[in-house]
Amino acid sequence: MTRATSAGSGAGETQGPSPCRVDALVAEIGSTTTVVSAFAGLRDHPATTPRVVGQGVAATSVAAGDVTLGVSAARAEVEAALGRPVVPEVTLATSSAAGGLRMTVHGLTRRMTARAAREAALGAGAVVRYQTAGRLRAHDLREIDAVRPNLILLAGGVEGGDCDTVLFNAAQLARLEARPTVVYAGNSVVCSDAQDLLERAGFRVKLTNNVYPAVDELNIVPARHVIHDAFEEHITHAPGMERIGEVVTGGILPTPGAVLIAAERLAEDVGDLVVVDVGGATTDVHSVTDGSPEIAALMTEPQPYSKRTVEGDLGTYVSAPHVVEMLTAQERPVHLPPALPESTEEVAAALTLTHFAAVTAVQRHAGELVHLYTPTGRQTVARGRDLTACRLVVGTGGALTRLPGAEAALADARARGGGERLLPPPDARVVLDRDYVFACCGALLQRFAPPAVTALLRASIRV
Repeated sequence: MTRATSAGSGAGETQGPSPCRVDALVAEIGSTTTVVSAFAGLRDHPATTPRVVGQGVAATSVAAGDVTLGVSAARAEVEAALGRPVVPEVTLATSSAAGGLRMTVHGLTRRMTARAAREAALGAGAVVRYQTAGRLRAHDLREIDAVRPNLILLAGGVEGGDCDTVLFNAAQLARLEARPTVVYAGNSVVCSDAQDLLERAGFRVKLTNNVYPAVDELNIVPARHVIHDAFEEHITHAPGMERIGEVVTGGILPTPGAVLIAAERLAEDVGDLVVVDVGGATTDVHSVTDGSPEIAALMTEPQPYSKRTVEGDLGTYVSAPHVVEMLTAQERPVHLPPALPESTEEVAAALTLTHFAAVTAVQRHAGELVHLYTPTGRQTVARGRDLTACRLVVGTGGALTRLPGAEAALADARARGGGERLLPPPDARVVLDRDYVFACCGALLQRFAPPAVTALLRASIRV
């Protein structure tokens, strides 16, 4: 290690190596591991090339009551590899630790306002634990209390439409035992009435635009921003996360929400895409697309431009027993893999689970063609998400980016010719987030110019 002579020191006195100054450190705090990445070249792009300077991994320390321990350990690994301390201009974070942001969503009709509210919550990276449509009943209140949500999203009624249901539901929510924050995203005509009713009952209320302002029209982006703000407030008070403000100088995003933000930015540059993140407990699929014009003409309900779905039964570690039950006898691994597989047998088992999780999650995310029989003959309609215009499929997360052979496994998520599922086409390009930066880039977009962050994304997927 090179040691520099101090400018004002006496003979023989030395000081440590000069610090490595970087534009940003980003901590991705997961349920089991924390990854800290150092980035340079962002501030002066395009004069300099944005790049990953170093990356460190450590066990997440939520259980120890101090999340900064895991962040510090991962940062120390970066500094050890560089041989000198790292001094960042800004430190950011994303997190899915502490169980994420538990939400319940409530709307007027299941296929309209309730679905729009769910799209907003999932797109923000929340975990939707309970959803209702229509008037809340005593049974629903018991379910909500059992979930103990951190946030409730209340919607209902197009602009100028139904007022009674959303006000009734506000009055019902006022009877809950807990007092989580309520985001009101319904008919603005009764916005003040609902706010007053809930605040008098001791709830904190955040207002945002109607998520379903008109028939066949979604407006979920404003609600996503409000949910991101609520997440940051929640995560800094979650067990083990109280000291996160000591190591983070910028906002904290839910990790799935950060991935979707990065996907949206990349899509502006390269076109429609799908991002698949296979984790230990869940598999998330993010798509950014308006679909193909041919399928759009057959659609029966609106879809958001950006969409996230999460499959709670598909994962390589926590959810591994559920995945194994869905595999055929010939496919099932002899032993379940650990969280960090090492041996040849463990890696092979993890790859089997990853393959099934990725393919199944994309199939569930995709919509389908449905044939209806009417008095005038058979009619074909499209329901759900159209991925046929997505020419790029990206794999991110630990399983897909670290397991050998994961790219080939992800390729099977594409359509194979024929079939009713609206999957990415057979010739869609399949790539991996080899530098593991998608969640980081979602956070970096809060502070750095989009072209610089896009350069990081493109370098990671080699596009």
